[in-house]
Amino acid sequence: MVVLQEDVIPEEMEKCFRRQFADYKLTQRGRYGQHDEFPQATGPTIPLQQSSSGFFSQISTPSLGVYMMRVGSLMLEVSSGDITKQNTDAIVNSSNESFTLKTGVSRAILMEAGFAVEDECKRLGSQPHKGYLLTQSGQLSCKNIIHIVGQTDPNKIKEVVYKVLQVCEEKRFISVSFPAIGTGAGGVSPSLVADAMINAVVDFEKKKKGQSLKCVKIVVFQAGMMADFHRSLKTKEGTDQPEEKSIFSRLKDTITSVFGGTSVPPDVEEGFTIVGEEFTPAIFQFCGESHEEVSKAKKYVQDLIMKEQMEHTIKDSCIGLFTQEDCRKLQDLQKKLTVSIHLEKRGADSVIQLEGLSRDVLTANDSIKEMMRKVESLDRRKREAALVGAMVEWQHDASGTFIPFDSFTNLILEQAFDNRCAKVEININNLEYTADLTSKEAFSGRQIVKLKRKELKVVEGLPGDWDDMKGSELLEVPLGASSTEYQQVEAEFRKTGLSNKIIKIVRIQNNTLWKNYQIKKDGMDKKNKHSNNERLLFHGTCATTISHINSQGFNRSYAGKNAAMIGNGTYFAVDPKYSASHTYSKPDAQGHKNMYWARVLVGDFTQGSAGLVVPPVKASGNGSDLYDSVVDNVGSPQMFVIFHDVQAYPEYLITFH
Repeated sequence: MVVLQEDVIPEEMEKCFRRQFADYKLTQRGRYGQHDEFPQATGPTIPLQQSSSGFFSQISTPSLGVYMMRVGSLMLEVSSGDITKQNTDAIVNSSNESFTLKTGVSRAILMEAGFAVEDECKRLGSQPHKGYLLTQSGQLSCKNIIHIVGQTDPNKIKEVVYKVLQVCEEKRFISVSFPAIGTGAGGVSPSLVADAMINAVVDFEKKKKGQSLKCVKIVVFQAGMMADFHRSLKTKEGTDQPEEKSIFSRLKDTITSVFGGTSVPPDVEEGFTIVGEEFTPAIFQFCGESHEEVSKAKKYVQDLIMKEQMEHTIKDSCIGLFTQEDCRKLQDLQKKLTVSIHLEKRGADSVIQLEGLSRDVLTANDSIKEMMRKVESLDRRKREAALVGAMVEWQHDASGTFIPFDSFTNLILEQAFDNRCAKVEININNLEYTADLTSKEAFSGRQIVKLKRKELKVVEGLPGDWDDMKGSELLEVPLGASSTEYQQVEAEFRKTGLSNKIIKIVRIQNNTLWKNYQIKKDGMDKKNKHSNNERLLFHGTCATTISHINSQGFNRSYAGKNAAMIGNGTYFAVDPKYSASHTYSKPDAQGHKNMYWARVLVGDFTQGSAGLVVPPVKASGNGSDLYDSVVDNVGSPQMFVIFHDVQAYPEYLITFH
């Protein structure tokens, strides 16, 4: 009889398999002995598949709730269970600084070990120590207990695990069992803990000189966390040992970091990433009289998997606007539908990948599309509110003082005013009011609140060379190739040697964006007490964002992985060659690329750095006086980053090949 190593598939698929496998069983009954059902694995551990060259072996699942993988010469095991039942040479107790913690796993260990261990902890904990205690095992099956100070920082967790492994090697222990440090009362994300602990084992195995320690166990009390540890193992499964840099390479990196160089900086992740959920697996064992019969049965099941399984990708710029609350909704959705949802928030290139049963993937896709519509609508509403709020401010009376409305109520009132609506429903101090725009009063029962409309700034006219807007808010005007205006834009495009063929140049005429830009410019000129605040700069983009930029302006929320090294804002280049690269001006299906020549209010600028969401404070000492933008090099800036969308106007769109 041949026993094939288990294949792990999503538990939700088991019902589907049982239905469709029923007919197959009838035709095959008796050919596989008594194993005509799918039993759970309860037998002895199956040896790990060995690799002649890989540092990490394949993951083995010898029984339910157990994952095993070879790391160098070590055996790493992650299992779900009770750490007090482990018979390894040592078990690890995550305690407090006085080693008297009596909650969670620590409480269970001390109770099972007995009072002698507890007394020993009190005695040794009051004496000078190295951050850990080594005590007797008491009534536990292990030889010793290693008590550590619990950590909540993943980096500290990695350090303390590494230290314990060193102690085990010094004491010539063969095996040790760890709890999932920090996942209980510490509240640390299980995925972060998994990575920290497993990486500590990897580092130890790469550097250790002794050969005593052979087995490291991580015992997870909450079975729901097993998926996080399995996911961390999967990232290393079957790979070789990571190469360590030579002395010369490290020296080169040091010199580069101090004196500068041409090394490509690493991408900075923007926003967040959701890794697809891994669900509790169902394990199938195949037993038969020959390899051939087992292979037939296995292939039949694999075919069913392919029929039921579906993968789908959603790519849309508005995914880049998802918030942490949206992230939580996606996590709830994947648990509800048993669908793996992998999200990478990368500005305009954000993507969501779905995987699972076909019907569940389609349901998840519909739910996510609805989320996207709401997010896009809210973003558009916010930007409209900001644009209107720069020109008009509606206020209400509060005990003799007029107070501005919030931006959304301000937008509701102004839109109703523009549309000549007599009345509109609004909210004041969490009470519903009916605003009469003729009398400038709001009513709620017998309560009356006076309203006021204040124009903050009136912009006189639009540029004289613009075409007649004819009452519209947006007009896109193609320029004639023989016009002076076209030739001026082309000259700027080619000033540093670009030889690409220009397909067209379009002037963007947006009434609201222009007025708000001029208001911001006027305010910046007054604040900085000089008028040298505007520059004409380039911005490469992809075809999918053009309509949004033309109608709503530049959006700093779309700052992605290719543009975050000096701040999370909107990037503009002095050299058009930079913006013309594939990284920023991504070609469409026809090979056409797009770049804006924009007016940008850079104002007073300073050096940027990764992670900035607003410009730094000026050295004037006034905490509210910020720089207007940041740059890559203050002495000779080639890149500018702004953090307020109204600081740039997309004047010309250049399409080229």
